Amino acid sequence: MNTRFLFPALLALVTILRWLWLAPQDLTPTGAYLALCGYSPSVAYFDGPGGAAVCTALGTRWAGAGALGAALLWPVFALLATVALYHLVAPLAGPRSATAAAVLLNLLPAFNTAAVNPTCALPLTLCALAFAGCAWRALDAESLAWWFAAGLCAAAGLLFDYLAWFFLPALLVVMLSSHRWRARLRGPGFWLAALTPLAVFTWLLAWNAGHSWVHFISGTWQTATTLRLSALPSALSAASAGASPLVLVVLAAAVLFGLREARTSRQAKFLALPAVLAALIALYLALRDEPASAAGLAAAALALPLLARLPVPPLLFAAVWLSAAVWGAVTLASHRPAAPSITPAVVREIESLRTAQADGSSAPVFLIARDAALASALALHLPDTSFVAPGHPPVYVVESPHADSQYALWPRYDQFVEAPKPAEEDAPDPFTEQDGANPFIGRSALYISAQTPDQLPQAVTAAFAAHRLLAEITAPSGEILRIYLCRNYETLPL
Repeated sequence: MNTRFLFPALLALVTILRWLWLAPQDLTPTGAYLALCGYSPSVAYFDGPGGAAVCTALGTRWAGAGALGAALLWPVFALLATVALYHLVAPLAGPRSATAAAVLLNLLPAFNTAAVNPTCALPLTLCALAFAGCAWRALDAESLAWWFAAGLCAAAGLLFDYLAWFFLPALLVVMLSSHRWRARLRGPGFWLAALTPLAVFTWLLAWNAGHSWVHFISGTWQTATTLRLSALPSALSAASAGASPLVLVVLAAAVLFGLREARTSRQAKFLALPAVLAALIALYLALRDEPASAAGLAAAALALPLLARLPVPPLLFAAVWLSAAVWGAVTLASHRPAAPSITPAVVREIESLRTAQADGSSAPVFLIARDAALASALALHLPDTSFVAPGHPPVYVVESPHADSQYALWPRYDQFVEAPKPAEEDAPDPFTEQDGANPFIGRSALYISAQTPDQLPQAVTAAFAAHRLLAEITAPSGEILRIYLCRNYETLPL
């Protein structure tokens, strides 16, 4: 085979293998939740920007409600990220170094994990690499088209994760630190690149303004500045597991060497400073006990081009690639997908119980689940959702004043809505305020949970006139799901 086509062929093969890996697996609760969110497309949801949710929903519509459907686009994101890394490194260090960096990226366990799980980590990394490649060409060729393309990459990153905010500031620092590039800030290029991300960020802020600023109210100045140093060993251990120990050491050495060269080399400066900023963000998140996998993967990917500048013997590079391959193979072999708690067969049993409890009233029995993950998994496998009220989720979570998922922003069964306006002849007092009404009052529901009868929450025991254990279903995971019939919803007492 012609070597020109060998690299694309290998990328296609790896993408197909990732799809084959996903095909026999069941839908995870996280994938179900993202897909259910994405079925109502929005720029954002309770948990953050909406890109991952919309992409997950598209995959489940095209390939079904399974692991393959939920993560259908992520192997494609992995392919595009590999191509973006190749085209970032090729003009800086040549095609051979670009191919080596692209291969090493696909050997990293963290990258392979992100390639088969619908999270924001891989799209963020793809956008970071594409932004860097476009920005380098914009600086090198003084091209407004490349500046605009860089802005589009940053804007796309913001649609998946707020962490994409660091793309433009990192580039600004690089330009300010270079006498030659500093003068470019007087031109329109960088500011043109900033327009599209600014528009997307404004869109996200507008969404937050209409939803009580849910993305920004969970933290305070104290939580933002409180770092738990005892989390550092576990953070380093997670980084080592995600990149393999030897690769992590070599990447750190490459970044340090790049920082040393940054005084005299624009290329080293352009590559090292964004990688350092991404690594610092990942460290900060880890010390705050927040998920740092997205920032960590972006930092590792941005550091890979620096390996071409590291003055080490070829034998050491061969050892790095070999250790990454072995580490990745062992990690992959040790991974065993967990058996699901919700499958189509389980949902069919629950649905037959629901239809059997129809009491002759016009209002059908509705479904309540213990939490958002269980509710989402049930909802995605329901064969018929005709009983669901328009705009409502197919399965509700148990009512609670605590908002912890998108279900808090969707219509709920405990909500009061404005009652129909009475006829003029039936409203003798024009100053009487109109009452609210809850259309679920008096209706029955099935509550699905693993909780035993003595563990039921007050939102079930006190909000319904009566409840009883209707059935127990043993899920493939071994978990026992208990189905409770709850009659005559009355709302929680004050």
